[in-house]
Amino acid sequence: MADIECHNYQQRLIQLSTVSSWWRKVTLSTPSLWGVAHSKDPDWIVSLALDRSKDSPLTVLWEVASKTGNLKGGESHRDSIGAEDFFKMVYPHTSRWRDTTLPRLGRTYDSSDPQNQRNIQLSRHFRWLSLYGDGSPSTENPITGFSGLAEHLMELRLHNLHVRPQDITRILTSSSRLVVLDLESLVALDKPADEVPSDNEPNDTSHPTIDLPCLTSLSLKWLSPSILDPIVRSLNPSDKFKVSLGHDVSQGTTPESFASFVARLVATQQWVTVHPWSTKVTLGTRSSATKHYGVELRGPPSVVLPWLRLRSLPNVSGEYLVRLDIRSDDLGGNPEQVVIENLMHFPRVTKVMLCGSRESWRWAWLLSLPGAVQTESADPERRERSWLWPDLNTLSVNGDLVSEFTLLSVLLARYGPRSTRESKAQKNKAPRPLEGLYVRPRSKVWRAEVLDRIRELVGPNCFKWVDVPK
Repeated sequence: MADIECHNYQQRLIQLSTVSSWWRKVTLSTPSLWGVAHSKDPDWIVSLALDRSKDSPLTVLWEVASKTGNLKGGESHRDSIGAEDFFKMVYPHTSRWRDTTLPRLGRTYDSSDPQNQRNIQLSRHFRWLSLYGDGSPSTENPITGFSGLAEHLMELRLHNLHVRPQDITRILTSSSRLVVLDLESLVALDKPADEVPSDNEPNDTSHPTIDLPCLTSLSLKWLSPSILDPIVRSLNPSDKFKVSLGHDVSQGTTPESFASFVARLVATQQWVTVHPWSTKVTLGTRSSATKHYGVELRGPPSVVLPWLRLRSLPNVSGEYLVRLDIRSDDLGGNPEQVVIENLMHFPRVTKVMLCGSRESWRWAWLLSLPGAVQTESADPERRERSWLWPDLNTLSVNGDLVSEFTLLSVLLARYGPRSTRESKAQKNKAPRPLEGLYVRPRSKVWRAEVLDRIRELVGPNCFKWVDVPK
C-alpha cells in the first residue's frame, strides 16, 4: 500500500507489464491496480491509468505545480501537471473517486453547463475528500455541487468554494463514519424560491440531524449561517476531539445555535481563557500544551464581548472558570468604555493576566475600589456596588509596569484589615483571598520591606516570581 501513495507507482506497474506476457495479462486484467491518478506522473500515464482502471475506485492526488502547468509530466516542479489541467483529466471520473486531494482547485468547470458549475458525484467508494479553491471564495466562482451520498466518508475538507448549503447538510447527515471535518470560507449559494427539492434532499421544514459519533477533529471557519446552523444545532462537542472555530460576529447574522454550541464547548473544560483583541476575541483552554479547542470570534470587542457574555455563556451548563488575558498591545491603546464595562461584568473570573502599561494601571486601580462594579438590574433602586471580580484568586502582573508600592496599595485596599464600621453584609461580600500572585521579571529592584509586607498580606506561598520563557 505504501507504493500506491508514490507518484511513480504507475511507472513501475507499466514496467511490470512488460516483463512477460503472463505479467502483462495479470496487470491488464486487474483494473484495481491502475486506480491511482497522480499529478506528478506524465499526462500519458495519467490517461492510461484512467482508462485501464475501468470502473475501479480512484485515488486522485495533485501536488505542487504551477497554476497553469503543462501536460509534459515528469519529476520536477516545473514539469508537473498543473492543477487546472489535472482537474480536467480526472473530473469526468468523479463517480469513481475514493481518496481525493485537490489543494488548488481552479475555475475549471463543465463549459457545456449553462449554470457555471462543476458537479462531484459522490459514491459508496468515497473515504477522503479534500477540495481547496484557488484564491478567495466568490459568488463569481463556479458552483461546486455534490450529488449522491457518501456513507463511508471518513475525512472531508472543503475550503474557498462556492457551494449549495443543502449539499453540505445532505453529505454530513449521511456520513456517520466521519472522523475529520474541516470547512472554511465556503460561499453559500442562495436557494431559489421556486426550486423543487430532490428525493434525497431534506425539506425546508425539516431539521436534519447531523450525528458524527466518530469525529476526532472539527474545524468550522467563516461559514454562512445556512451552512453553519445545521452542523452546530445538534452536534455535541466533547473533550475526545479537537475543535477549531472561526466566525464573524460583527455581521449580525450569527445563529443562536452557534452561541449554544460555543457554550457547550466551554462546558467540556473547567477553564476557558478569554483574550480580547482590537479586532476579535479568542477563546481557548487554560493550557496551550493540551489545547482542546480554539475559538476566534471576529469583530470589534465592543460587539463580541456583549454577544459572548449575554448570549453564549449564559447557556453553559455546569460550573466553569474564566481566565482573562488583557494586553494593551492586543486590545489597543484606548478601548471603548463598553469594552471596559463588559470586562468588568464578565462572569466567573478567577484568573487575570495583565500586560501593557495602560491596562496594568487601569485594572490595578479598579481592583482596589470596593464599589467598582454596579450590579446589573432593571430596577435602579436594587442596583448595588461590589468589588471587581470578587472570585479572583490568581493575579499575574508585569513588575516593570506595576511597582511594588502600587501592588501593595491594591492588596491593602482589597485584602487588608476591614474597618470596624463595615456592616456584616459588607464583610460577607469581601473579595476572595488570593491563592496565587505572580510577578513576571522586572528590571527595577523592589524594596525588600515592601516585598515582606506583600507576602504578609497574601501569604508566603502565594507570592512568586515567574520567569518568562525566552
